[in-house]
Amino acid sequence: MPRIVFFAIHSTTAWWKYLASRMTFADATVMSDLRGEGDYTLVDDFNRFLDRSDAAAAALDRFGQDGCADIILRCRVLRSIDRDLALRMIGGMTQAIELGFDKLAPELVMTFTIDRYVMDVMERVARRRGIDFLEMTISIIPDQVMLMRRGKPIRLREPSTDDIDAALGQLCQQDFAPVYVRDAKRFSLVKFWRIFGYYALRGAFFNLCRFLKRDRYNCHYLDALKRLKHKVRMRDVTVLGLLDQDWDNRLAEVEHERRVFLGLQLFPEASMDYWLESQGMLAHDDVVVRYCEVLGRAGYRIFVKDHPLQFGFRQRELFERLVKMPAVVLVPYDVPANLLIENCAVSVTFTGTIGFQAALAGLCSVATEPYYATEQHFLHIRDTSEIDGLAEKLERWQSPDDLATMRRAIMRHLASISVEGDYFGWRKFDPDNEALRTSVEPLARSLNAHLPQFMKSCRAVA
Repeated sequence: MPRIVFFAIHSTTAWWKYLASRMTFADATVMSDLRGEGDYTLVDDFNRFLDRSDAAAAALDRFGQDGCADIILRCRVLRSIDRDLALRMIGGMTQAIELGFDKLAPELVMTFTIDRYVMDVMERVARRRGIDFLEMTISIIPDQVMLMRRGKPIRLREPSTDDIDAALGQLCQQDFAPVYVRDAKRFSLVKFWRIFGYYALRGAFFNLCRFLKRDRYNCHYLDALKRLKHKVRMRDVTVLGLLDQDWDNRLAEVEHERRVFLGLQLFPEASMDYWLESQGMLAHDDVVVRYCEVLGRAGYRIFVKDHPLQFGFRQRELFERLVKMPAVVLVPYDVPANLLIENCAVSVTFTGTIGFQAALAGLCSVATEPYYATEQHFLHIRDTSEIDGLAEKLERWQSPDDLATMRRAIMRHLASISVEGDYFGWRKFDPDNEALRTSVEPLARSLNAHLPQFMKSCRAVA
């Protein structure tokens, strides 16, 4: 029986262990970087290697200067701390993972989307050893998941006509919103301070946990610290005062073809830090401002709306830069994204779901490297050097002659990379609760059905 490793992060271990018990095609082991969790933990080995004098040298030996710089740049924790400590952490974790792979000898490693250096290093070590590494994330199609390699989707099946029709019926509804933003509808000053206070206390709690758990440099605990560069500060409450309550009149002032909806997304976020190949595109705020400068000069009016889950987490510097630009309108949080899609001709995003919804609605959808963007149906900007020519590309863009046919084409792609499964089943999972165990079964069936053939095809290629 092949051996697979599930890598669990905080609060997901019980769920992964139950999912492992439901695998019929492989012997599944749960690995964790938290003390006392999983079948195999990296904690003691990581700290042992971290404390050695050659920890940083080990990182440079494995990945080189450029590789280490890329690992640091993409991790929201490592890019906020001292470089020497970051290198030691990379070296310590790399050696701990190598030792774990020596002992467990997996053919496949599977986890959630890479969103920290631990998983980034794990994927690089696995690739070097010829071990496949898959990320799992939620699909736009409700109650389905996707498997990826560093943000690039894996085609798992050929969807039926019924599959495509069902997905179209769900995603083309006028009030459609992804499940993870569906309940984010109330925004107020009180909510901002509630979020701020909660995460301040959370940061203090995890700072204490670092020492109580004898794991000072665990990425999960460090990520909660308020002193990291991306953390919101008390002065960032001024973001709320920069939003334009008269945005709808600003919309009416310009013709439809000159309206651009620029939907921001969560940042820092896995789909930015680890899905985008170009390091230049990772400078989120600078890239957003550059888009607005280019489009503003070309006579477009840009309606910038933040992601609803970013409320209480957006630092003010970006909005302070944008509010000074005559062509930019900062739309309040409570305005539905679907309303802007309905009233604009162009959508600009990086990897967010907005880009997919915009394409379904017939807009010119500008995107970077999202899993859903087919070559012929989206306008791709993959590097900062391409932004200056965006206005000319928009002028040449041809709207689809047959919107229904285009919708089916991009939905076929999405359905082919999506399979049944409850991505959020790990939340408050209790293996003694029958209903919660039952909720795992669709995902278990999907993995048991598709992973054996996937692993077989990978072995054939190798």
